[in-house]
Amino acid sequence: MDKISESGIITDNGQLRLPMDRLNAFFAANKGKRVVVRFEAAAPGSTELQLAYYFNYIVPTIQTALLETGERKTERQTDVWLRQQCVHCTSGWGDLMEARQMSKTDFSLFIEWLKQFAAENLYVYIEDPRTL
Repeated sequence: MDKISESGIITDNGQLRLPMDRLNAFFAANKGKRVVVRFEAAAPGSTELQLAYYFNYIVPTIQTALLETGERKTERQTDVWLRQQCVHCTSGWGDLMEARQMSKTDFSLFIEWLKQFAAENLYVYIEDPRTL
């Protein structure tokens, strides 16, 4: 595995909290390699945070899980596939909505659904969306 996406929080003290067990496993698997790190910050509960969490954490995590099952998808294909699996991602006319078109409530339901779907079908842990 040469790519990892994680979500963390900056504490009131200005300290970054990340899931170090997964990061340390990634570091151990990639000894001697260079890394490129990108940080994005968004206000808790904001739509921007939901979208960043989805596109920068959930989609790459699911893409990696699918690859481990032998199914190769781009990030865009993974995004579309995930939205096709979930009833909360369709409009009143049955059209598949883009993530940015969904209401905050529908997007929250989608992320909640994704958490359970990923655990049951791909054995992947997605952080509880209520912590966002």
